[in-house]
Amino acid sequence: MSGSALLAAYGEAIEAMVRVRALVAVADGSELIEALKLGARLQRLARYGDICAIARLDREGEFTERGADAAPAVSDILRVPRRASARMVAVARAVFPTTLDGHPVEPKLPATATVLATGEIDAQHADVIERHLSSEAARRIDPARWAAAEVQLADWARLYRPDELDRMARELIEQLDQDGPPPGDGEDQVNVLHLSKSRNGVGGRVKGELDSVTFEMFARAIEAALKPDDQQKTLGERQADALGEICENALDEGRLPVKGGQRPHAVISIGYDTLLHDAKGATLDYGGYIGAGDLRRLLCDACVVPVVLGGNSEVLDVGRTQRTATKPQRDGLVARDRGCAYPGCDARAYRCQVHHVVHWAHRGRTAIHSMVLLCVTHHRMVHRAGWTIRMVDGFPEFIPPKWLDHTQTPRRKPRPTVLRV
Repeated sequence: MSGSALLAAYGEAIEAMVRVRALVAVADGSELIEALKLGARLQRLARYGDICAIARLDREGEFTERGADAAPAVSDILRVPRRASARMVAVARAVFPTTLDGHPVEPKLPATATVLATGEIDAQHADVIERHLSSEAARRIDPARWAAAEVQLADWARLYRPDELDRMARELIEQLDQDGPPPGDGEDQVNVLHLSKSRNGVGGRVKGELDSVTFEMFARAIEAALKPDDQQKTLGERQADALGEICENALDEGRLPVKGGQRPHAVISIGYDTLLHDAKGATLDYGGYIGAGDLRRLLCDACVVPVVLGGNSEVLDVGRTQRTATKPQRDGLVARDRGCAYPGCDARAYRCQVHHVVHWAHRGRTAIHSMVLLCVTHHRMVHRAGWTIRMVDGFPEFIPPKWLDHTQTPRRKPRPTVLRV
């Protein structure tokens, strides 16, 4: 660590927090309550310091010079989810805006910036304010009322939690936007669909909202595939079965667009010995687990693709004869990396590109052991930001550049415990 005043001050703050930890053990109840309040303000000031640093790095082009975009870089530096880092960058740009040539200008949210700097509110409060005042409804409010709303929200933020402020901000914007969106040919409706895996690893949840036309088509398709009600199942269960049958038929008939060079299909992960002997269950590509009954049903009509490195069934190493990966090689990469190989990234395999660990121009080989799957964001990051990838025991390991992690601690995804076929 360098001897700069800034880093020295941070070092002193860390030492002070170590002393605080020891004093907490012997403090009485009243002192602990006041300590919680002071600790909360200290954390707010620390997060404000993060926002200041992000704003300067973004404004002065430091991220760009190092070959990284602001949100992904902040995500890696602070080890926070990408969505959280994107919101931090948005708040930094609202609190510390700049002109196109990088010169600071007056804050977009002046009242919010003031109470944020004093530690009276948290960055989460500022995030709520920025998000609501950037909405379509807020943009329809005249400037004077918009400015008054920002002052009101900053004042409320000093008294209420972020979740309470979120509700109050929504109600305030709705009151100020009394006219609503301009009239058109009809009410604008947006299709929204959320798919999430269940926490217990079995199946998942579907939640969404459809516009009138899409809902009509969806309902008609479900109705056409709906089985009679003599199966002792509820209407909801029979509708779910109908949706599954529609999707399975669409996959079987090959009517869906190609993704990543392959037709969409269900992928089962199962050990080879288990497949040959007593298969009692398997893992699906999206992480769910199925039992023996469903597994036997799928295996009755399955195309089994062995993924064996160095096996004779497919040529997995084409050396220098061609630059791009073959389909069997991509199958092998999907089996090993299960989508983007970068730790923490959940991009699916069809969204990924094949990256040569040793670049083709530098005599790299088009072989499983020298390629990885990367999504567009992390593929760009590896090339531009100075990341290094090395293969350890057949799996990719990512080494960050020194500017991001001075220890250059390798990062890798947990290894799969089964082969995929």
